[in-house]
Amino acid sequence: MFVRTYGMNIRRGLLVIALVIGFSAFAVSSAHAITLIPPSVEFELTPGQEYQTVVKLFNEEERNLVVYAEVKNFGPQGETGIPSYDLEAPVSGLSAWITVAPEPYTIEPGERIEIPVKVNPPLNAEPGGHYAAVFFTEKGNTDGGGQVGIGKGVGILLLARVSGETVEAGSIKEFSVGEGSMLNRLPILFTTRFENTGNVHLRPTGLISIKNMFGRSVDTVDVNSTKGATLPDSIRKYESTWERTQIKETTGSTWKDFWVEFGNERDNFALGKYTASLSIDAGKETSIHGTASVTFWVWPWHVIIVYVLIGLLVILLLIWFIKHYNKWLISRVMNAANTSSAQVKGVKPSSTSTTKDQLSKTLPANQQKK
Repeated sequence: MFVRTYGMNIRRGLLVIALVIGFSAFAVSSAHAITLIPPSVEFELTPGQEYQTVVKLFNEEERNLVVYAEVKNFGPQGETGIPSYDLEAPVSGLSAWITVAPEPYTIEPGERIEIPVKVNPPLNAEPGGHYAAVFFTEKGNTDGGGQVGIGKGVGILLLARVSGETVEAGSIKEFSVGEGSMLNRLPILFTTRFENTGNVHLRPTGLISIKNMFGRSVDTVDVNSTKGATLPDSIRKYESTWERTQIKETTGSTWKDFWVEFGNERDNFALGKYTASLSIDAGKETSIHGTASVTFWVWPWHVIIVYVLIGLLVILLLIWFIKHYNKWLISRVMNAANTSSAQVKGVKPSSTSTTKDQLSKTLPANQQKK
């Protein structure tokens, strides 16, 4: 978002402010006091020909606002895509070609006004990219110490491309996994550093294809889905995230944090070696294509520990059950054998006595004496 509230210190003389906007092309900038539409404009310029656009300001407060226009160039600050502005630097380049009425603009509560902006590049304008910002600020009162009070402000970025011998050139400077090559769960942050070696801004876009250890594609991640620009002679870092569900924050307690991380790993599960392959394209007149790859490992050790312990517990229970079942089975068989043996021993004497009694009754008396 481009809109910010900022203040100026007269005694310092030099003020550099950075506004995080990511070079979005079609979002709406807003602040608590003033809304600006659009937050940025990208256009082509022909040397010697005027270009015109309109900036719309909307007063969201319940009081009159008085804003002043000011034009300054901007450039990249680091690799984050945050532009920097030197409000005390002399007007030059694109900012010198822009015409905005400097008189204060009074905006009534709920009112929307349109402010024309004209750009007149000279005949000898250098081909390539030129960048400036038009600020609309509500200036505060100066106190006795010479300090300028905090004022509310909004600004529009102007990204111009002067026709002629433009150069579109760039390459992937680095592609890496943000938190190292050994991870325990998703989300996984991929960092792409793109270098622009031409003289016009580029908007590299592409995909990261992720494959597991078996070569199967498991997911794809967009690169620079917001169409952020890399300015000439600079490097910009683009971050892309492979994720599934929202991560729960840890509390600081070792025991509780273990189970929080267990849940995070279970809900964002990945295991083994993965390969992420990057493919990006850039350029309007020249086709710029780049590829890169990186490998990383995911070991969800909280999940592994829990399931290994559960597995060991199940194995121990099975061993215990089998052992006791075998004892019970052997005991039952032995009891059955003893019972059968006892029954066999008890039946034989009984049958012999019975046979003798029966014979004594059937044989004649003289034979019985014998």
